[in-house]
Amino acid sequence: MRFNLLCVLFCTFILALADASRYTGGLAELEIRQKISLYALAIDQKNFALLSDVFTPTAVANYPPNSLVRGLPAIQAFLKTQLGDIVTQHTLSSTVVDFVNPRAPNSTAYLVAYYFGQGNLTGQTLSFYGRYRDQWEYRGGGWKTKARELVFFPPGVIGNLAILGAASS
Repeated sequence: MRFNLLCVLFCTFILALADASRYTGGLAELEIRQKISLYALAIDQKNFALLSDVFTPTAVANYPPNSLVRGLPAIQAFLKTQLGDIVTQHTLSSTVVDFVNPRAPNSTAYLVAYYFGQGNLTGQTLSFYGRYRDQWEYRGGGWKTKARELVFFPPGVIGNLAILGAASS
């Protein structure tokens, strides 16, 4: 009887460790970093459906100067409207994932975004520097962003703003 009780306690401990390991450590950090990169690939390739692998269904995204977007379908529609007709390249670097709260980690990723003019704007560019600040949640067997904030760094947006207008005309 004593052996069975020890076995049950030991197995419970091992299972608890296995459950906790999906919330912290190298594999969790790797998955979060992959999702950060997947976001850039999704918007640069105009595959906005891929964003369902990045954001929770109820995610909130704050895009400057004043666009607070709520819910995955709204985020997909917003990005498609803003970037769908623009050739873009989002380069992410200097990514840090912190697990101060193992069940709700945060990440910061620096970015440089390039937007390339088309048609009569060919050869012209628009770019900006900034960071994404994300809050993550373990949901449906994987990590997803539940909140994203984009913050521009000085000097702000550089280049021809008409590139943004050309996409909506």
